[in-house]
Amino acid sequence: MIRLIATDLDDTLLNGMNELSPRTKAALDAAMALGCGVTLSSGRMVEAMLPFAQKIGVNAPMLLYNGALLWNHATDETLYANRVPFEIALGVLRVIEAAGSYVQVYPGRGYYCTEILPRTEAYARQIGVAPTATHMPMSKWLEAHPGDVQKLLVIDDGPERADALQAKLRAAFPHGASFMKSKPHYIEIMPEGVDKGASMKRLAELLGVKPEEVMAFGDGQNDVPMLRFAGYGYAMANGCAEARACTPNIAPPNTEDGVAQVIERYLARGELGRL
Repeated sequence: MIRLIATDLDDTLLNGMNELSPRTKAALDAAMALGCGVTLSSGRMVEAMLPFAQKIGVNAPMLLYNGALLWNHATDETLYANRVPFEIALGVLRVIEAAGSYVQVYPGRGYYCTEILPRTEAYARQIGVAPTATHMPMSKWLEAHPGDVQKLLVIDDGPERADALQAKLRAAFPHGASFMKSKPHYIEIMPEGVDKGASMKRLAELLGVKPEEVMAFGDGQNDVPMLRFAGYGYAMANGCAEARACTPNIAPPNTEDGVAQVIERYLARGELGRL
């Protein structure tokens, strides 16, 4: 019996217009009406997750920043938080800047970049939250605002550059941070040991749910640990090769309400139960 459903947002739960479709909303409503838990698991920040949590009526704590923050939006309670240490974040920023790549810094609320570029605007439209431009290299900005950070995000010029930079960062920082791709040209930089799988395990234990009672959906490299943890891990058909290779379960693409289609099948078989 499935008692908890966890899903990524972008390119997974949301359709090609980055919207929650009526069909997907209805499937989630039907699951929660049976008492099943529903949570969102994303690299997004609080401000970008909250509108969807409220629209869906999410009834379980959420995983934000790829699991670096476990947060109950209903009570504004932080259940778990981890950050990239200041010195590690500063060193990572210097490597990224030396490579000529674009990066955003998430200190805890809001996000910051050196200048507003077309890729910044595209990202801001996608998540519905505007950035703050610092008009200085982000390493200099962080030196002026010292502190641990929640996340860093590289939006590179293409998959090849992102792959090369990811390899360089992993070699330079074997400890202190982790580097996972959420899109072919996105590198999500989180604290060492933090990923969606570790945080899903933590949430499941808090809720008294076994791994075999968890269903999870995702499309990116950063979703792989969560898909592996869940007894029912579903990679999206539109997902990356790593996601599709980590599980035998493939959901239809997000543009075809793939999450809803899978949930509907389990609803019809009576295999969703109370949290």
